[in-house]
Amino acid sequence: MEQQKTTIILVLLGITLFLGSMFFILPVPEFYLISLLIMFGGVILIGIGGALLKGFDASLEIPSDDCYYCKGSGKVKQDDGFDTCPRCSGTGLARPED
Repeated sequence: MEQQKTTIILVLLGITLFLGSMFFILPVPEFYLISLLIMFGGVILIGIGGALLKGFDASLEIPSDDCYYCKGSGKVKQDDGFDTCPRCSGTGLARPED
């Protein structure tokens, strides 16, 4: 819940920076470059917040040593009971190429 609150704040801050810079700072000729940099920062904040909100940061975790197919148990559920996992041959460990 805390992460979702943080991501919403990032997105809203990015939108505020972008729109504020576009409508208030961009029309002033002396601050044109600064306005573009602030708008770029706003877009970056929107992108980071959106990615965190969608959960893309979870895919950046360290890979597990457990087999993803059987979740480390070495057995997979079949219609007639349990059978040896075809991915790890029953060891429960991930293969090197996983």
